[in-house]
Amino acid sequence: MIAYFQLTVLFLALVSCSSVPEPSSTVNALTNQSAETASASNQDKPKKHLPLTQKQLQLLEHPERIIELLDEGIITEGEIPNPHWQKNGCIGCHTTADVPTPVQLREENPNRLCTNCHEQEMVEAFIHPVGMAPPDDFMLRMPDDFKNSLQDGNVSCVTCHDLPIQCHEERFPEKKINPLFFRGGPYPTRTKLCYNCHDPEMYERYNPHDQITDEGELITKQCFYCHNSYPDRRKVRSIDDVTFNLAEDLKKLCTGCHPWRPHPGGMWAGSKSGEGPDHLVVPSDKIRDNMERLSLRQHIILPLEPETGRIFCATCHNPHERGVQYLPEADKGADSYKRLRRGVREICRNCHDL
Repeated sequence: MIAYFQLTVLFLALVSCSSVPEPSSTVNALTNQSAETASASNQDKPKKHLPLTQKQLQLLEHPERIIELLDEGIITEGEIPNPHWQKNGCIGCHTTADVPTPVQLREENPNRLCTNCHEQEMVEAFIHPVGMAPPDDFMLRMPDDFKNSLQDGNVSCVTCHDLPIQCHEERFPEKKINPLFFRGGPYPTRTKLCYNCHDPEMYERYNPHDQITDEGELITKQCFYCHNSYPDRRKVRSIDDVTFNLAEDLKKLCTGCHPWRPHPGGMWAGSKSGEGPDHLVVPSDKIRDNMERLSLRQHIILPLEPETGRIFCATCHNPHERGVQYLPEADKGADSYKRLRRGVREICRNCHDL
């Protein structure tokens, strides 16, 4: 499985920020004023990037106690301050609001600085682990900016997150396009960030529909994704001439990759709820007559599930690559849009009088 570089970090800043008046209260005062607030706010969700309250500024004076206060129930998750993209949030990571040069951080290790707000278990188990040295092939792919951000040669929070972006007020507009301040961002998808280090070819999704080589040779091993024996293509005339890894409910061969909740055709049919009718049923006599008539007229094959006689995914979608099947009728729809055996507008008319 790909280890995605998905590390949401709080409480870390590395460069100068605007000054902020020094909070006058301490965490001891918080313990006295938070009992009633905690019970009233238990269902509050963390508030991200909202202006820091006086109480949150007080918490930032002692960020190393935040997890402890949370565990003790003195504060709630909704009260944890988020100093990122805040012009007065410097004190959460720096020893003083007037950040000197070079910067003075509360922790020498940036990962420990992050875990003032994020428990270590979340950093190691939930998102991307830190503290490991990238392999040599990763180092060859990594941009210089990523290499320079390694801590003693190891991956850290700041390897993927470019902290200066959210420190400087003039860069705050970038929050709209890169809210987690990903290094090198913004990215169209989060996995694009991962491929700064990881080889994308190692994580290509298996495609059982890729059944013919560039040289036109059949990739026979692909057949066994669905079939429990290699079909003799020269003799196959219908779905009854082949066998499957599943005796019935053939849609399960498809829904492992293609979620079905329920068939999208229901929404196309105008369902207000979005659920729509269940297409995967035994067709009525009228529908079956329509299917047989249209199959002959359009020279296509509309297979039904052999064991049950139900409509299933391959009734409308051709799972094969073009050229795999010898019969022209069976080959229709291969490699077409959505692999439909007829066009988007015509596919419904295989069964329905429209």
